[in-house]
Amino acid sequence: MPFWIALILVVLGGVVFLLSASALFVFGIGVAIAFFLVPVVNWFEQRGLPRWVAAILLVVVTLLAIILLLGAMALIVVEQGVDFVRRLPDMLDELAAWYESVDLPEWLRAGIDAIIASIEDNLQGVDQGVLVAGLIGNLFSLLGGLFAWLLLPFFLFYLLKDQPRMSSNFYARVPAPWKDDIGQTLTISVGNFARYFEATFLLGLIMFALVTLGMLAIGTIMDAPQLVSFAFLLGLIAFVMELIPQIGPILSYIPALLISIPAGLDVVIVVSVYYFIIFNVEGSILVPNLMGQMIKFNGASVLVLIAIGFALGGIIGAILALPLAMITRDLFRHFFDKAVEQSLVLEPAEEGSADVSGAIGGG
Repeated sequence: MPFWIALILVVLGGVVFLLSASALFVFGIGVAIAFFLVPVVNWFEQRGLPRWVAAILLVVVTLLAIILLLGAMALIVVEQGVDFVRRLPDMLDELAAWYESVDLPEWLRAGIDAIIASIEDNLQGVDQGVLVAGLIGNLFSLLGGLFAWLLLPFFLFYLLKDQPRMSSNFYARVPAPWKDDIGQTLTISVGNFARYFEATFLLGLIMFALVTLGMLAIGTIMDAPQLVSFAFLLGLIAFVMELIPQIGPILSYIPALLISIPAGLDVVIVVSVYYFIIFNVEGSILVPNLMGQMIKFNGASVLVLIAIGFALGGIIGAILALPLAMITRDLFRHFFDKAVEQSLVLEPAEEGSADVSGAIGGG
């Protein structure tokens, strides 16, 4: 009976999560932030500061940090992103002209032309009404997400202030045989989620610095002012794209390629080589050191998980696919190992009881 109850709750929770993923994602971020702030609140409380005061102090500091981060990102988008969008048609025209001027094998050019024609046909076949409806739906989704973000500071405050009481009340209502399993489930779920996005944030900051400084240096040395002009935008794109494992960093190279083409083939080659180097640094050094102990999925599995997440929940689903898969894997491993341990303990006892009953029957 406990198994079936837990299974029904998991299914219902999954349905609710899929239907409200965009809003719950924000509160999930709040839980992940609280995972790191609760020990700090406890530290202040142990030194005599009222818990609610410590909670307010940390929420204010966290909120200021988030506002500064989002403000810097908005400034980059306004200053460089708008200019990039304005120049994008010219960049695409220059890319097409460069493609026509390159001497490619006939089979390769035919394949690329077929892909381009397929993309153009798909774009021409898009129903404008469906497109407008989709934009309106995304607008309402954005407003809902904005409302959730506005609630985040209050949610974080109550989470920090009431955490000891919430924890004790919750565990007081949990049946005794379930306490250990539920405690492990919460520890694995919240811990994996929080540590994954902490590592992702650190990776994003490192990639932001590498891309920004690299584009500034290449643009200055090779006299490519457009690289200097869009250096912070390219760094911001690399930072955001770190949220999508493996695919995201590769996608962040496309804007850099478009921007470098007008400067000439030599700049394109240098920029491409530089991105290739930082991709390898990220994949072989940064990811193993920051996330290697958590992920433990091979590249093919990560791509499949991202595709499933995107199909189920769009961009949010693609971002959440890997941490949710990690949580599911670790929970399965915990319960499977526990079942194995119980079976190893019970089997000798059952054999012993059979021997005793046989001896009694023989007597």
